[in-house]
Amino acid sequence: MGWLSRRIKRGGIAVSDRYAKSPAYFDLTPAGRTLINTLDPLIAEHIRGRVLDAGAGRLTYTERLSKVASSVVSLDRDRVREGLSLASDLETLPLREGSFDSVFCSQVLEHVRDPIKVLQEFHRILRPGGTLLLSVPHLAYLHNEPHDYFRYTEFGLRHLTVRAGFELLETRWSGGLLSFLGHLPSTFILNFCWGIPGLFQTVFLLNRIWSRTLAALESNDAKSRRFALNIAVACRRD
Repeated sequence: MGWLSRRIKRGGIAVSDRYAKSPAYFDLTPAGRTLINTLDPLIAEHIRGRVLDAGAGRLTYTERLSKVASSVVSLDRDRVREGLSLASDLETLPLREGSFDSVFCSQVLEHVRDPIKVLQEFHRILRPGGTLLLSVPHLAYLHNEPHDYFRYTEFGLRHLTVRAGFELLETRWSGGLLSFLGHLPSTFILNFCWGIPGLFQTVFLLNRIWSRTLAALESNDAKSRRFALNIAVACRRD
């Protein structure tokens, strides 16, 4: 089974790299589609001015953030990808106090060893009245190991953000058991079929329908609160 695992892993990296800056990226799995359905209205409402995309990775959100921001600074741990502005750990940001209007951080806080320190750094670099938009996993399998440290509940997020000095404005829930279970076959089939001419394109189109169908079934985020796949919060710096 080692060859299968290696193929899935290589395919996953290739598929993510290929579609990261495309709208199709969020149709790769039902988890991605439900997440962006939750984040899009929050981005429109809470993101503005000079924005830090913290843990920007493949720059998946750059286009969306740029539509509502005056400027976007994309930061990740290393600067190997073209388009990243800065390389830094989130625990010690090389940025001035009060130098940003908004911070956006999606699906990153589970990968840091000291989340409260990260949130305190976000608070420090935000101007008074600035906003933090944060999304984290609630249900998720082990990934990006060994740097996969935490899962979060809405109550844990409230505790951490308030402790870091933020006022919690809004909590939203993204996806549920259907999206969680649907994520696995999407990931396996797409990644396995990557690089097979004709077959991948067919599977890709069918998978987009699959992802959007499951996301539509879980469109009411209040329904999925107990078994939420992801949780998003908007906060304001006092």
